[in-house]
Amino acid sequence: MRLLIAAIMLVGAQISWAMTPFHQHVYSTAQAVSAFYMYELSEGDSKYLDQFSQHQRAANQALKGSTKEQKKEFISAWDSFQPYWKFNQVKGVGLNIDSVVRNDVRHYLTNIFLYAKKVPAHQEVVAAKMQSIKLSTAMMSARLIDIVASQTGSNGLSEHDRKVNEVELAKAVQKNLNELLNLNLSKENVKNIRKVNTKFGFVKKSLISYDDVTPYYLVYKNVMSIGLLLNESSHTLAGS
Repeated sequence: MRLLIAAIMLVGAQISWAMTPFHQHVYSTAQAVSAFYMYELSEGDSKYLDQFSQHQRAANQALKGSTKEQKKEFISAWDSFQPYWKFNQVKGVGLNIDSVVRNDVRHYLTNIFLYAKKVPAHQEVVAAKMQSIKLSTAMMSARLIDIVASQTGSNGLSEHDRKVNEVELAKAVQKNLNELLNLNLSKENVKNIRKVNTKFGFVKKSLISYDDVTPYYLVYKNVMSIGLLLNESSHTLAGS
């Protein structure tokens, strides 16, 4: 009986620390965008296409699990570009995606990210800060890699897309990291947050400088690693 109660409490703690389905949709969509354009930039490395497919499925599942209001708001737009969210092989050009589809995906990610910022996430301070870091770094990575892969660079961003301000996001991420490091967390979690801080510091300039020469492979790798480290910390806290 005690074991059953402990198990129930552990599951409840893990659920309370998890992202809402809609926030998970935003996170997985941003990851899908990053992986999608990494496939193009790597000239067809299949591992990125596999990662894209995994994130795309996760994003789809999370949206289906979101609230009725959120599904009404976004599922039609999400479904509209899914059949076309793929590359075509063009002779003499290589991998190519229709510019309309690129803009639809970009516009959609902008919309859901801005919406998610207004949706309550966690009452728990540490969980809220970790989630904010994950979402913001994933969004910045997706936007950067999208722009690097685009022929028009940042000039292709609409006024609406520019509502996602990468400089302000970077400041907020750093603020959350600094505040987490000042909290009385376990040694293991402090170690993870320090690693996240180091990795973010390494790629921060690239994430906010769209038109500079960008080590996008390193950005992608480090942002993925940041997400994994924060997941590990969240699981540790949920089980404590």
